Amino acid sequence: MKKGFLRTLVFILIALSTLKASAGSRDKQYRFWVEYSDKNGSIFSLLNPWDFLSEKALARRNRVGYAVNMQDLPVNHKYIQSVAETGVRVLVTSRWMNATLVATTDSALAVSIAQLPCVSKVSLMGIYYTRRGIAELAPDAVTDYSMAVADADRILTKNKASEDAEEGEYGLGWDQIHQLHAEALHRAGYKGKGIQIAVFDAGFYRANVMQAFDSLFQSGRLLGTYDLVDGGSNVFNDDDHGTQVLSCMAAWQPGVMVGTAPEASYLLIRTEDAGTEMPCEEITWLCAAELADSAGVDMISSSLGYTEFDDKRFGHTYDDLNGNTTIITRAANMVWDRGVIVVNSAGNEGDSRWKYIGAPADAIGVIAVGAVDADGMPADFSSVGPTADKRIKPDVVAMGKRTTVINSNGYFIRSNGTSYSAPVLAGAIACFLQMTGTDNPVRTRNLVLTSAANFLNGNNQTGKGLPNFELAMKMQHPPKNLTSNPFIGWPEDDTLSAAFYIKTTFMPSHEGYQYKLKNALGLTIESGILFPYENALYAALLQPRDRGHYKLEIQDGKQKWTCKFYFAEENKRNKEK
Repeated sequence: MKKGFLRTLVFILIALSTLKASAGSRDKQYRFWVEYSDKNGSIFSLLNPWDFLSEKALARRNRVGYAVNMQDLPVNHKYIQSVAETGVRVLVTSRWMNATLVATTDSALAVSIAQLPCVSKVSLMGIYYTRRGIAELAPDAVTDYSMAVADADRILTKNKASEDAEEGEYGLGWDQIHQLHAEALHRAGYKGKGIQIAVFDAGFYRANVMQAFDSLFQSGRLLGTYDLVDGGSNVFNDDDHGTQVLSCMAAWQPGVMVGTAPEASYLLIRTEDAGTEMPCEEITWLCAAELADSAGVDMISSSLGYTEFDDKRFGHTYDDLNGNTTIITRAANMVWDRGVIVVNSAGNEGDSRWKYIGAPADAIGVIAVGAVDADGMPADFSSVGPTADKRIKPDVVAMGKRTTVINSNGYFIRSNGTSYSAPVLAGAIACFLQMTGTDNPVRTRNLVLTSAANFLNGNNQTGKGLPNFELAMKMQHPPKNLTSNPFIGWPEDDTLSAAFYIKTTFMPSHEGYQYKLKNALGLTIESGILFPYENALYAALLQPRDRGHYKLEIQDGKQKWTCKFYFAEENKRNKEK
């Protein structure tokens, strides 16, 4: 790592430690977003990007063809200093949006800031009255990770190992892994090794002293910790929501619980203040995305979303969810443009007045994840789409109802929320990314979405449905020799009650896969070709209209496959909400 990048991180940590030292104030506090007019006079140069970006970040950008630009250039430090000299406290600074979040008990200082030549705009981002949360009641968590295992307060896993042969080493985590066929990745040796995931949440309370995470800490796969809310690096003495989220991916307790990416590396960043709901939290998410990008991570897993705030003046409207309006949504698109795969929860408003997804789930660059139960049925709380510009959201679903997570007392429990379906999927994607390599995140993402059950006919409740990583693996490495019927979803002598897909990962050898669907009288009622997707999957959606007997014929040159089936009901197509 270059010395210049280390120097920049030192500056960040000094600012964070200053923030932590004064975080105990309970005075009425105003927070303002200060936008600067330019980046003139910066001590950094685009000709020397290694001074503010890690080598891994630069390598990723080079792979995806995204050049370092003025957005990446750090904010002029003299501008930040001039704002601080007005008497406000600088909290965090964004390179990408060329702005600073500040705090003060004197709202009149905003006028002084606005008059500075380097400032283009000052916006109120929230008024804080009190602080509350687990951190105020709990002692400081252990920060010496090498000693965490031997600490007297170490939390042992309370659950017993499973005796169910089907669950095997996965224990309570079997349902959520098997639903995505992610165990196929694990059995092939892909458990996320070498993939770096940044996790954004409200805190990771006690995670550093939990037996379930021994493997993460002892193997040196914790990349770092940052608290962008209160400052400093201790994220283990706040809310336990992030602990539960992390367990979906990183837990390693064979026979009790195994996460979807137990060998991945993790960067833990606190961006959410669990005691409030303010626009400032979108800004800390933005700064976390910049930090994660700079560090060179491959993925972001975020179980956060924003719609309405404590102060109604700042709340979003449905029209804001157009994929490019809110600060956090713009941030998500920016980090995706730089080659980082972003997985975010869709939201838990499906059965509320709001009902729609939140930001940043509306972002084009985000894989928004809804929730289903173990049987694949949609969870009533899972937020729905479409976005304001009429794109289908969520993108896909995973198990978010009665998902296995670990609580702060060391018990693996069943809990509900898209907060859990998102990391369950993110971990599986990390394993798949290990298999595909990190050279082409766009293709990797597209293969995941293409593998989903309803990838041709998505809806605004479950998106494209449940991804199938066993199928994704076949698309990445399609078979070379035909030994049997190559089609997936082949309804031979079966009874169907809805439209169905015919898929194959086996490339056609002649003209392409031509299909005909014939009724009981032998009349062709539908015909076409299996259309190629990502040059890896060939598929078509077949939709009989009336009940009765049917015959399906598929031909590729001289090869021909046929089957008969009975269609029991009229097709009930999903209607978008």
